[in-house]
Amino acid sequence: MSLATEETQERRSTSTATLFPQEPADGALFRKNFDRQPFLFRHLLDRHPAFQLPALLRAAERLSANPATAGKSHFESGTPDRNAWFGDRPAGTTLVDALESIESGKNWVILKRIHEDPTYRDVLHDIIPELSALAAVDIADVYYDPTMTIFITSPGRITPYHMDGETNFLAQIHGTKQVYIYDGNDKGVLSDEDLERYWTGKLPKIDYPESMPHGQWQYTLEPGNGVFNPAIFPHWLQNGADVSVSVSMNFKRKRNAVIGAARTNRYLRMAGIKPKAPGASPALDRAKEATFGRLYDAAYAAAAKLKGK
Repeated sequence: MSLATEETQERRSTSTATLFPQEPADGALFRKNFDRQPFLFRHLLDRHPAFQLPALLRAAERLSANPATAGKSHFESGTPDRNAWFGDRPAGTTLVDALESIESGKNWVILKRIHEDPTYRDVLHDIIPELSALAAVDIADVYYDPTMTIFITSPGRITPYHMDGETNFLAQIHGTKQVYIYDGNDKGVLSDEDLERYWTGKLPKIDYPESMPHGQWQYTLEPGNGVFNPAIFPHWLQNGADVSVSVSMNFKRKRNAVIGAARTNRYLRMAGIKPKAPGASPALDRAKEATFGRLYDAAYAAAAKLKGK
């Protein structure tokens, strides 16, 4: 089979095949929990040819060869613990090298923004309306920058404790892993000051809560299931005895009063004013987001444009 034929098969439309079961129980689960708290969901992405290891190796080769995507993916080696931070790329190793040695190494490979590759763009395009139907939310309207990232992890490796600013669906494709999630609304996990620093880019690493090693939610991921992780809910992961492949689908909310309030509060606090915490007054949160929050967004966008991002 030629490489062109293999890529055509990987890109074959999934529009006639459901990737997420749409049974009433699935819909009820999504509607109750989406964007509120973690939950386990079902999917069929593990059957899709584009997510099998040989296809991912070909994708890594394409990403590496394309100047527009060559620097976006990440890989590292080592044995970090759950309170470590992410490492650097090992010298003399390529993205393809890291994938080819994934079984025997201690590697963590992240194919970032893989939806910029046409094969995976098509899959993400098919996924969004299915998730929207389950959650009863028009994700394309309420959220922006839909992103697909694929994690390929060596046996036994830990992904350190961290949090993400996006709503996230993590679907397991191959192997197993344990996921430990912490409540981002718990002030013992994240203080108001932590969130203020995070949303203004001043908190690169959050402190691991030693008194709560396994979080408030624990899930075992295996092919055919996945976990929803709300934005800013910290988590860490422990890979199983086999190579793990997981597909992450992230979405950013277009307007978020809590983020705008946290950013405003950071600067109020710096000015010596003790601000009211996000959530204490939804009307005040909306006002903060509509004023300083949007000014912050505009300034950040302008700065990113000047940097050529």
